[in-house]
Amino acid sequence: MKKLITPFLLVGALASCENAPAPDLYTNYISDGEAHPLVILVGGSDGGNYFANPNMKPLMDRYHDYGFSVASMGYFDTSGTPDSPIELSLNEIDARIKAITEDSSIKGQCVALLGFSKGAELSLLLGSHFNTVNHIVAAYPSHVVWNAVKTPMSYSSWSIDGQPLPYIEAPLLSFDMLSGIFTGEYRNAFTDALSEASPKELNDAAIPVEKIKGSVTLVSARQDQIWPSFEMANKIEQRLSDNSYENPVLHIDLDGDHYSYNKETMDTVLTHLKRVMGSECN
Repeated sequence: MKKLITPFLLVGALASCENAPAPDLYTNYISDGEAHPLVILVGGSDGGNYFANPNMKPLMDRYHDYGFSVASMGYFDTSGTPDSPIELSLNEIDARIKAITEDSSIKGQCVALLGFSKGAELSLLLGSHFNTVNHIVAAYPSHVVWNAVKTPMSYSSWSIDGQPLPYIEAPLLSFDMLSGIFTGEYRNAFTDALSEASPKELNDAAIPVEKIKGSVTLVSARQDQIWPSFEMANKIEQRLSDNSYENPVLHIDLDGDHYSYNKETMDTVLTHLKRVMGSECN
């Protein structure tokens, strides 16, 4: 069940497999002639569009039970997105999301972006730098920008206005990363990178989450074996608090691992979203 509802995440960063390109965008809208709020899903470091898989349709249909239309979007390694996950343009990704929100079947001010792992990093960045999405859900998030996945070279994952964002590097050719191919444990690579980074590097790479215009929902795992999502979610909460953030914040910390996002968690997230979006979105 875990594998069914959770995207392949950072484990895929070091895998080398060939798959048919997924569609850039998959939509599963409520078709009753009315406009509805929308949740847009973005997956992890595998790229592609995991939720476009036909096997995921029962999961996508569950969003309708809460009054949400749902879409999923690839941000690299799909037919119309970059092949490489290096310095991906946040401007271009935001423009694609903006086009989705302009559909007449979507309530334009009632959009949530739900990202998993690397996609959570992306979601927090989009919410921090653009105003297109009103609510951010970050599952297994990071409080900083990391290096690009799937390349042994050192590059930022993201860019804005053509300029790469500062990042913390967890080298893919390190012992902790390479041993993770066999153990499934990558956490030490990220905790070591954070502990070795200077205060300036951490400050420069920090995601300015206090600029998000709507609610922030975090889902983390205390036993996360991929990266320290619980600790990083706490950093996000602390930054929001330090900046007197006035919008709703919820941190759901799970006792499980990086694949512990289950039906119960999904129900908690969607129930919370309905509440914080307010009556105008329901």
